[in-house]
Amino acid sequence: MFAPLYPEGGWAWFVRTPEDAEHADWTELVSRALGPGADVRADVSRVQHWVMNAFVAERFRHGRTLLAGDAAHAMPIVGGLGMNAGIADVHNLCWKLAGVLHGWAGPNLLDTYETERQPVAHQTLEQAVTNTQLMLQVQNRRRDQLHAGEAAPDRIELPWSDRFFAQLGLVLGVTYHSDAVLTDNSTPYAPPAPPDTGSTDYVPTAKPGHRMPHLWLTHDRSTLDAVGEWFTLLTPDPAHWEQRTTTPWPLRIETLPDEHIDVCGLRPHGALLIRPDGHIGACWRDRPPGDFALHRALTAITGSASS
Repeated sequence: MFAPLYPEGGWAWFVRTPEDAEHADWTELVSRALGPGADVRADVSRVQHWVMNAFVAERFRHGRTLLAGDAAHAMPIVGGLGMNAGIADVHNLCWKLAGVLHGWAGPNLLDTYETERQPVAHQTLEQAVTNTQLMLQVQNRRRDQLHAGEAAPDRIELPWSDRFFAQLGLVLGVTYHSDAVLTDNSTPYAPPAPPDTGSTDYVPTAKPGHRMPHLWLTHDRSTLDAVGEWFTLLTPDPAHWEQRTTTPWPLRIETLPDEHIDVCGLRPHGALLIRPDGHIGACWRDRPPGDFALHRALTAITGSASS
């Protein structure tokens, strides 16, 4: 497998390490890999040996030590999922650390980091291993074709080309289940469940635990623009909720246009509570059950002792 290098230029060649790597003629090996008609003499600037690992840590937290990124999970590089998973780890963890350090969240909120992210790491690792197997199948098939004197195909075979980079479900479609997600704030009604199309597909939904999908709040402002270092309450009736927002938590209220009420599974006085990481923490289909419903929800999500 050859890949271009940025920004330094040149190319990288990924290959199994030869038995006698120290004395290997790397220039000859690269030229041979390019094929008999290439007529290229490669200039090999360096050789690095590397082992592709596949594991997830048994735990992501021990006391004051929290693991994220490559320290928490080592992904095969095939498909480029490791960096996405690492960034999402920190995205999940940073607002929880901020809440504990600033005093509006209890220390137990940090336990939800492992609860939420470790299952995602396992799911991502499974897909990365599947991608690696797909890649090896294609490489082995092409090698057999070369040995048999067959011409190269016009395109790379399925399912490689259709599924290899179809990973939005692992990036945008992750669902969290923990004490930092409340599922009992609404009536039995819930937004329509997305079809089970597989972990690699992304189907937007406004159910608790899911990432808040993109919806236009104005002609040039999205729901994604409304989320930040604070909790966001999206509601078609801001005035109704503003009377109930004397809270110690960072909170902003945003108007949800009526055209999105059905999509979000709400009624005219309902609301969605979005966590700072963009995931929905709670949902009220209609009027909250009492003046302190929002306060109780934030207390539960953050593990706070506020009352």
